[in-house]
Amino acid sequence: MNTPSVPRRLLTPLSLLVLAACGSDTTAPGGGGPAISVAVVPASASLLTSGSQDFTATVANDPSHSGVTWSITGCSGGALVCGSLSNVTSTAVTYTAPTTVPPGALGVTAAAVSDNSKSVTARVAITAIAAAGQIAFRSTRDGSLYSIYLMNADGSGSRSLTSQPASCLSWSPDGSQVAFGSYVAGGTYDLYVMNAEGSGVRNLTNGLGCDPAWSPDGTQIAFSGVGIYVINADGSGLHSLTNNASFPAWSPDGSKLAFHGGSGDRTIQVYTMNADGSGVTRLTNNLANAFDPVWSPDGTKILFSSTGDGNYEIYVVNADGSAVSRLTNNSAYDLQPVWSPDGTKIAFDSDRDGNTVANTGIYVMNADGSGVRRLTDPGGDYGAAWSPDGSQIAFTRHRNGEDEIWVMNADGSGLRNLTNNPNAQDVAPAWRPRGP
Repeated sequence: MNTPSVPRRLLTPLSLLVLAACGSDTTAPGGGGPAISVAVVPASASLLTSGSQDFTATVANDPSHSGVTWSITGCSGGALVCGSLSNVTSTAVTYTAPTTVPPGALGVTAAAVSDNSKSVTARVAITAIAAAGQIAFRSTRDGSLYSIYLMNADGSGSRSLTSQPASCLSWSPDGSQVAFGSYVAGGTYDLYVMNAEGSGVRNLTNGLGCDPAWSPDGTQIAFSGVGIYVINADGSGLHSLTNNASFPAWSPDGSKLAFHGGSGDRTIQVYTMNADGSGVTRLTNNLANAFDPVWSPDGTKILFSSTGDGNYEIYVVNADGSAVSRLTNNSAYDLQPVWSPDGTKIAFDSDRDGNTVANTGIYVMNADGSGVRRLTDPGGDYGAAWSPDGSQIAFTRHRNGEDEIWVMNADGSGLRNLTNNPNAQDVAPAWRPRGP
């Protein structure tokens, strides 16, 4: 059975992200016994510019217990450009970031003193994120089909990340990678993953892949195909979780997925299931469509849109399916709800107050549905996206046949145009996460 169609406009965060690495020597000391290996912790960390992070190295299988030497690699220009190391010992070091964004190839390396002529090292890669954050978006600047671009949150530094058609982009939780769907012949999509700067593009699937959603620990990606699938972030372990369903959303603790799918009464309803596909539970039971589930940051509630009262309204339900509550009550279309990072506010699209179904505005309300406020003037604004700290909202503005990316403060003040390309469409802003 095919899932009934639902009108959806879009199916479709300066910090430094540090990823721990480990290395080993392929030749054991003295020609025998286990090989020397080096590991660095923490496994992940994030830094603001001028911020610092302590790292600890452990050397295994070294009888001399000589420890490691530390260095900054992949960068030239000294401490002003690359940052600096301090509090250096044979097992620990403090890295301090520069005041400006260092180059993308920057890394902190620990090399085993016992025999540093061999590849007994561990390198921690450091990826730069702009001070106020960065925003990925989709654009037709390179042709008639959308591809992915990245810019600083003030609109500067815009650059292309993909050379192929791309949609349904999703950031990994640590902001180091982007998953996206790419259209292929026959009307299907393949799922791809790339590094945040556009390198290392990898095709994970064949004829499957849109609506990607990263697991909170970044190890898996759920996505829509002919149903809902999950795959490891390295491309292994592809398996189907359920059919006749789409739009997967992970719970904050990674134990469950919410989704919408077809039901026996030929409507779309909201469901949850365990991360392995077991325990499918229907949360909505009205005879109208219910779709686009969004978990609250604390994992206790799920937002969704529904036509249960004859027009599109926003509802919330407890994660166990109890206490379904309508949050909006208006003859207008209220769609695409998104929680603020702290879970106290909900932004959404609406065609009330002089807007039209095709040209909505951005509104915000309290988590209980009270205090509804219009943030943008009527005319065509949609797809609200909260910044990681909740201080700003990016969105797409449609005016005179053009789509551009705009941003404003969370109270609607400070409205700013980030893109201005009369011959292209720029849509679907997605803030880069700042890591754990």
